[in-house]
Amino acid sequence: MPFTDSGFLLVFLPTVLGLYFVAASLVGRSSTSKHRRFGLANAVVALGSVVFLAAGSQTYASVIATATALLFGFGWVIRHRAVGAVPELGFASGLTGVLLLYGLYTSANPVVSSLDGWLARFTEHRFSVPGLLVPLGLSVFVCHAVSFIVDVYRRDAVVHTNPAHAAMYLLGFPFMVAGPIIRYRDISQHLATRQIGMASFAYGVRRFTIGLGKVALIAQIVAVPADVAFAATVDTLGLVPAWMGLICFSFQVYFDLSGYADMALGIGRMLGFRLPENFNAPYRADSFHEFWRRWNLSLTTWCDTYLALSIDPKPDTTGRYAASLVGLFLVISLWHGLSWGVLAWAGVHALFVAFERTRWGMIVARFPAPARHAYVLVFVAASWVFFRAETLADALHFFQALVGFGASGLEALALPLTGMVWTALVIGVLAILPVLPTVSRWSVTLDALATVLQMVMTTAAMFVWVRILRQRRDESR
Repeated sequence: MPFTDSGFLLVFLPTVLGLYFVAASLVGRSSTSKHRRFGLANAVVALGSVVFLAAGSQTYASVIATATALLFGFGWVIRHRAVGAVPELGFASGLTGVLLLYGLYTSANPVVSSLDGWLARFTEHRFSVPGLLVPLGLSVFVCHAVSFIVDVYRRDAVVHTNPAHAAMYLLGFPFMVAGPIIRYRDISQHLATRQIGMASFAYGVRRFTIGLGKVALIAQIVAVPADVAFAATVDTLGLVPAWMGLICFSFQVYFDLSGYADMALGIGRMLGFRLPENFNAPYRADSFHEFWRRWNLSLTTWCDTYLALSIDPKPDTTGRYAASLVGLFLVISLWHGLSWGVLAWAGVHALFVAFERTRWGMIVARFPAPARHAYVLVFVAASWVFFRAETLADALHFFQALVGFGASGLEALALPLTGMVWTALVIGVLAILPVLPTVSRWSVTLDALATVLQMVMTTAAMFVWVRILRQRRDESR
């Protein structure tokens, strides 16, 4: 059930949101504040998340739900049984169980095969990044589980008595697909009580619509020529088609990931949460350090918080910084689904980040801004070849075409660059480059218009409903 699927958009999401707001309205407000209590509403979202997972694999959904219950138990033991070695035992058991679960679902073929139905659903919808959702949302679940256990153990957050709050955090379907990763310490207080309203809902609708447009109107359209280019052989792939295919895939990756992140942020705001941003215009970066300060922000923040692995240089020895850099990109590889291509892609980025700390890297940093931007764009795009190619031979053949040693003339393959593809590319360029600085000024206006529209529609619906009830009452008399 991808976010772009009609079943999700027309049935699942409206149903969950409707039940969520009904549940939130049925429960009274907190005695210590004017905020609503969200125990029942969080339970609705948690149960909806189990249904969301079960749409792909019932076995997987039951395993994740059981793991969530166990994690809540470990967290409760850590927080409320501070006697002797009991908290340490709960802490060690929780982390060990999470790692075993990840290892089981990434190495045991009979278990992974239970996800084939779900993966086929995403393949049909041209989800861009191969391996990103393998296994289904497990990377996000593992990161949230580690955050939950560690934050509770460090006493940076509390374990609520109602297990629905923990289930909402660990199972929340908005971020299960591709993030963003949310630290438990940042959201624990808002799980029990928060504010919801028309303005936040309107912003959430706008943000969700933007993400849906990124995926459906850009990523899925440019996926077609990208798939054709990477499926071609070296004898049929020419210089121009190779570069166009690579550009299309670079757009596909970014707009798929950022689009799903935007949709997650939008749904989160509808539910009353302010989730962290996951992307900050990474293709505008002028160095690889800057690229990773903008790409998948929640993942790099999580690595810095819980693993002490950071992309930023620290006053430390070169050896320790190198080890930290290797560890960071290894975790990034595990996040995307460990394979030779992902490892090669992450290794290339680690080498460029390390290169920028050398004397030669300092020289590159003095180049004019357009030259630095071009340097990052070219090499970031080239690194996606490793990420996309199925084998090393395919990657080498694609690089051969990129440098002009592929097919030429009538033998060269023609990509399906239709008018829709060119339109998607133009919109993509406008979206990733700072050529529309005034658009952000209209965001408040758009939210206000969306809020007014929702109020009008709600008022009209209530008016019609009251008239129907009154008419039926008069007829019964």
